[in-house]
Amino acid sequence: MKSNVMLKIEGRQWSDEEQPQAIRLMTEGQFFRREDTWFVVYDESPATGMEGTKTTMAVTDDGSVIMTREGSHEMSLNFLAGKRHITRMETPYGDLDVEVYTSLVKSKLNKQGGYIQLGYTIDLNKRERLNTRLNVEIKLIG
Repeated sequence: MKSNVMLKIEGRQWSDEEQPQAIRLMTEGQFFRREDTWFVVYDESPATGMEGTKTTMAVTDDGSVIMTREGSHEMSLNFLAGKRHITRMETPYGDLDVEVYTSLVKSKLNKQGGYIQLGYTIDLNKRERLNTRLNVEIKLIG
């Protein structure tokens, strides 16, 4: 059964030369469990620069997180602590090769909600390296 949830999303990105840029966002989404995986699904807002994109975060019981984006920005990222993942991101401005190294994957989820924390470094087209910290808090509505 799908539950309506309020998501509090906090993200920080920074390169080696810059101070962290923070994004804070509150949005509604859906939260449900299928087999051994929790799913969080929400539509990106204009504040993220990815309007027209649906994001799904799948958190498996073994601790890995898969983030899939569909719509104006398409990509799939696999987060497993200590692992490297290479993917392609399709944007309205062209495709990018994206390499992700995951340093942190932490989650605590149950039918009442919970949280997901990710720490990772993104290498875009082997040119720009961005450190990222993403925290997602999930609370049932009602």
